[in-house]
Amino acid sequence: MSLVFIDPMIIRSLNKSKLRKKILYLLYNMYPYGTYLSEISRKVKSDPSNVLGCLKGMNGRYNGHFSLIELGLVECIERGGMKIYKLTDYGKKIVETLKDQDSDIIESLRW
Repeated sequence: MSLVFIDPMIIRSLNKSKLRKKILYLLYNMYPYGTYLSEISRKVKSDPSNVLGCLKGMNGRYNGHFSLIELGLVECIERGGMKIYKLTDYGKKIVETLKDQDSDIIESLRW
């Protein structure tokens, strides 16, 4: 396994929000596929506006600079008027590097 550089901003962002981690690990379990906002919201058991804040940022509450999309971990793809969120290749490498430390979060997302 090759070493992966993890930007300290990514570590800070994920440590500040358990919901960001849950979303990231959920999308990892779906990789290489993605899903839409309401499905993510249902799976992580959180309000869609909070999930959107983690993905894209939201005025005041979720800083856009620490969003999963801004950090390059998740991408948003528009298909037929729907927005699909999926893990990037870089996001996959980050999760694979960190997942041993977060086994409790991963376990909570088992289907």
